[in-house]
Amino acid sequence: MSLVARAMFSKGKEPRYVFQALISMLPEASFSFTADGITLKALDPSKVALLELNFTAGGMEEYYVDHDVKIGLLFSTLKDAIKRVGAAEKLEIGVDEERQRFVMSVYPKKGKESGITRRFSFPIVQLAEEEVPEINVEYDASFVMDASTFDDMMAMAEEVSDAVTIQVAEGSVAFRAVGEGGRETYAEFGQESEALYEVSASGAVSAKYTAELIRNISSKLKGVTKRVRVELGEGKPMRLTYEFASGTFYMILAPRSD
Repeated sequence: MSLVARAMFSKGKEPRYVFQALISMLPEASFSFTADGITLKALDPSKVALLELNFTAGGMEEYYVDHDVKIGLLFSTLKDAIKRVGAAEKLEIGVDEERQRFVMSVYPKKGKESGITRRFSFPIVQLAEEEVPEINVEYDASFVMDASTFDDMMAMAEEVSDAVTIQVAEGSVAFRAVGEGGRETYAEFGQESEALYEVSASGAVSAKYTAELIRNISSKLKGVTKRVRVELGEGKPMRLTYEFASGTFYMILAPRSD
């Protein structure tokens, strides 16, 4: 089997959780393999979330491309297999251009020399080219928070409502959700909080977003990084940034108008 593009991840948990986050938002997507790494940029079906992924060549244990190649994948075919990648296992992904297959090989922590391999392959499909807009926003506020705590806030909001309001002031960040029957949740973090690493705001800023869509990402990516950067503004999209050893994942989410 000859692969025209091949990437080895030293920790299987990073590609596993990244793929699971993508699967929760997209039915399909195109990946580009270039000398710089592996990239994806796609809108979710409702057109309210823009997802962007960059696995950098230097962030992977091994990376090789014979030439630039772009492939389309149906995530329904990957969903079950990606769950079988252990957090401490190594994962190699590649493109078999001749057979038009996307290949996943799972190795123990010791690597290929262990002689034990599990291999999955999936058909590459032709996807319609989607025009993905460039979104340039000047944000009014930003903060960096513990990724697990941020996910807990989204889970708490989901218990009472489908929307969460994030309020940022110069020294604090608060999360509020209001549901039917007078149910309400509220939590506030000051600069002294161990879960809040940075906060910046030009005055008081408040914006509302769909909690479920945020949780699709936050519940998965808290497993690959300890921190999430959140940028937002009143009536503006929110930008989430997750950085980890092999790359970066972004989501830009449209605000709620209700």
